[in-house]
Amino acid sequence: MDPSKNSSAYISTQTAALLAGKSVRTVNNWLESGSISGERVHAERGPGGLMWKIDLSSMAPYIPMKMADACVQEILQAEVGDAASMNHVGTYFYAANAYKIATDWFDAAAKKGHADAMEWLSICYFNGIGVEKNHALGIQWLGKAATLGHSVAKAKLRALGFEL
Repeated sequence: MDPSKNSSAYISTQTAALLAGKSVRTVNNWLESGSISGERVHAERGPGGLMWKIDLSSMAPYIPMKMADACVQEILQAEVGDAASMNHVGTYFYAANAYKIATDWFDAAAKKGHADAMEWLSICYFNGIGVEKNHALGIQWLGKAATLGHSVAKAKLRALGFEL
Protein backbone atom coordinates (compact mmCIF):
# COMPACT_ATOMS: atom_id res chain seq x y z
CA MET A 1 0.00 0.00 0.00
CA ASP A 2 1.93 3.00 -1.26
CA PRO A 3 0.54 5.92 0.79
CA SER A 4 0.99 8.28 -2.15
CA LYS A 5 -1.44 6.17 -4.17
CA ASN A 6 -3.97 5.33 -1.46
CA SER A 7 -5.82 8.18 0.16
CA SER A 8 -8.00 5.88 2.27
CA ALA A 9 -5.33 5.30 4.92
CA TYR A 10 -6.04 7.69 7.79
CA ILE A 11 -4.16 8.27 11.02
CA SER A 12 -4.73 10.40 14.10
CA THR A 13 -3.07 13.77 14.58
CA GLN A 14 -1.00 12.18 17.37
CA THR A 15 0.32 9.49 15.03
CA ALA A 16 0.97 12.10 12.34
CA ALA A 17 2.96 14.14 14.85
CA LEU A 18 5.03 11.08 15.87
CA LEU A 19 5.75 10.24 12.22
CA ALA A 20 6.93 13.75 11.44
CA GLY A 21 8.72 14.32 14.73
CA LYS A 22 6.60 17.43 15.27
CA SER A 23 3.95 18.56 17.73
CA VAL A 24 0.22 17.99 17.31
CA ARG A 25 -0.08 21.78 17.09
CA THR A 26 2.22 21.77 14.04
CA VAL A 27 0.11 19.04 12.42
CA ASN A 28 -3.02 21.09 13.10
CA ASN A 29 -1.32 24.12 11.50
CA TRP A 30 -0.52 22.02 8.43
CA LEU A 31 -4.19 20.99 8.27
CA GLU A 32 -5.39 24.58 8.56
CA SER A 33 -2.97 25.77 5.86
CA GLY A 34 -3.90 22.91 3.51
CA SER A 35 -0.36 21.48 3.54
CA ILE A 36 -1.83 18.10 4.50
CA SER A 37 -5.34 16.76 4.14
CA GLY A 38 -7.70 15.05 6.50
CA GLU A 39 -11.28 14.55 7.52
CA ARG A 40 -12.99 15.85 10.61
CA VAL A 41 -14.07 13.08 12.92
CA HIS A 42 -16.79 15.32 14.38
CA ALA A 43 -17.49 19.03 14.41
CA GLU A 44 -16.99 19.57 18.13
CA ARG A 45 -13.65 20.45 19.64
CA GLY A 46 -11.95 17.78 21.72
CA PRO A 47 -9.44 18.44 24.50
CA GLY A 48 -6.69 18.94 21.90
CA GLY A 49 -8.77 20.94 19.42
CA LEU A 50 -10.69 19.76 16.39
CA MET A 51 -10.65 15.99 15.98
CA TRP A 52 -9.18 14.94 12.63
CA LYS A 53 -8.12 11.84 10.79
CA ILE A 54 -5.10 12.68 8.66
CA ASP A 55 -4.65 11.28 5.15
CA LEU A 56 -1.39 9.36 5.51
CA SER A 57 -0.42 9.97 1.87
CA SER A 58 -0.51 13.73 2.44
CA MET A 59 2.05 13.33 5.25
CA ALA A 60 4.74 11.82 2.97
CA PRO A 61 6.67 15.11 2.45
CA TYR A 62 6.94 15.57 6.22
CA ILE A 63 8.12 12.07 7.12
CA PRO A 64 11.92 11.79 6.98
CA MET A 65 12.02 8.40 5.27
CA LYS A 66 10.47 6.54 2.38
CA MET A 67 7.50 4.52 3.55
CA ALA A 68 7.50 1.03 2.09
CA ASP A 69 4.27 -0.95 2.04
CA ALA A 70 5.34 -2.97 5.08
CA CYS A 71 6.03 0.22 7.02
CA VAL A 72 2.61 1.65 6.14
CA GLN A 73 0.97 -1.54 7.41
CA GLU A 74 2.94 -1.27 10.68
CA ILE A 75 1.91 2.39 11.03
CA LEU A 76 -1.75 1.45 10.62
CA GLN A 77 -1.39 -1.30 13.25
CA ALA A 78 0.47 1.09 15.57
CA GLU A 79 -2.39 3.56 15.08
CA VAL A 80 -4.74 1.11 16.79
CA GLY A 81 -2.34 0.60 19.71
CA ASP A 82 -0.35 -2.48 18.70
CA ALA A 83 2.91 -2.28 20.68
CA ALA A 84 4.82 -4.66 18.39
CA SER A 85 3.95 -2.47 15.42
CA MET A 86 5.01 0.65 17.33
CA ASN A 87 8.37 -1.02 17.92
CA HIS A 88 8.65 -1.97 14.24
CA VAL A 89 7.89 1.60 13.17
CA GLY A 90 10.67 2.68 15.53
CA THR A 91 13.09 0.30 13.85
CA TYR A 92 12.19 1.71 10.41
CA PHE A 93 13.04 5.21 11.62
CA TYR A 94 16.19 3.97 13.35
CA ALA A 95 17.37 2.36 10.09
CA ALA A 96 16.64 5.66 8.31
CA ASN A 97 18.83 7.53 10.85
CA ALA A 98 15.80 9.44 12.15
CA TYR A 99 16.79 8.61 15.71
CA LYS A 100 14.67 11.11 17.65
CA ILE A 101 11.53 9.85 15.93
CA ALA A 102 12.65 6.24 16.45
CA THR A 103 13.09 6.77 20.19
CA ASP A 104 9.62 8.31 20.44
CA TRP A 105 8.16 5.17 18.85
CA PHE A 106 10.27 2.89 21.06
CA ASP A 107 9.11 4.86 24.08
CA ALA A 108 5.44 4.47 23.10
CA ALA A 109 5.88 0.71 22.63
CA ALA A 110 7.92 0.34 25.84
CA LYS A 111 5.23 2.10 27.86
CA LYS A 112 2.83 -0.56 26.59
CA GLY A 113 5.15 -3.27 27.95
CA HIS A 114 7.03 -4.27 24.76
CA ALA A 115 10.37 -5.77 25.88
CA ASP A 116 12.19 -5.33 22.53
CA ALA A 117 11.30 -1.64 22.55
CA MET A 118 12.66 -1.37 26.08
CA GLU A 119 15.93 -2.93 24.96
CA TRP A 120 16.09 -0.53 21.97
CA LEU A 121 15.51 2.39 24.33
CA SER A 122 18.35 1.20 26.53
CA ILE A 123 20.67 1.26 23.49
CA CYS A 124 19.52 4.79 22.68
CA TYR A 125 20.04 6.06 26.23
CA PHE A 126 23.41 4.35 26.70
CA ASN A 127 24.72 5.84 23.47
CA GLY A 128 22.86 9.15 23.29
CA ILE A 129 21.08 8.15 20.08
CA GLY A 130 17.99 10.30 19.55
CA VAL A 131 18.00 11.23 23.23
CA GLU A 132 20.46 12.74 25.65
CA LYS A 133 22.91 10.12 26.91
CA ASN A 134 21.64 8.82 30.26
CA HIS A 135 23.12 5.59 31.65
CA ALA A 136 20.61 5.47 34.52
CA LEU A 137 17.69 5.41 32.08
CA GLY A 138 19.56 2.92 29.90
CA ILE A 139 19.91 0.56 32.84
CA GLN A 140 16.32 1.19 33.90
CA TRP A 141 14.94 0.21 30.47
CA LEU A 142 17.33 -2.75 30.26
CA GLY A 143 16.14 -3.92 33.68
CA LYS A 144 12.49 -3.64 32.68
CA ALA A 145 13.15 -5.67 29.53
CA ALA A 146 15.07 -8.29 31.54
CA THR A 147 12.21 -8.52 34.04
CA LEU A 148 9.96 -9.42 31.11
CA GLY A 149 12.36 -12.21 30.15
CA HIS A 150 14.24 -10.48 27.32
CA SER A 151 17.35 -12.68 26.95
CA VAL A 152 19.58 -10.00 25.36
CA ALA A 153 18.69 -7.54 28.12
CA LYS A 154 19.50 -10.18 30.75
CA ALA A 155 22.87 -10.90 29.13
CA LYS A 156 23.70 -7.18 28.93
CA LEU A 157 22.86 -6.67 32.60
CA ARG A 158 25.05 -9.65 33.58
CA ALA A 159 27.88 -8.19 31.47
CA LEU A 160 27.46 -4.91 33.36
CA GLY A 161 27.85 -6.77 36.65
CA PHE A 162 24.22 -6.97 37.75
CA GLU A 163 22.94 -10.16 39.34
CA LEU A 164 19.57 -11.40 38.16
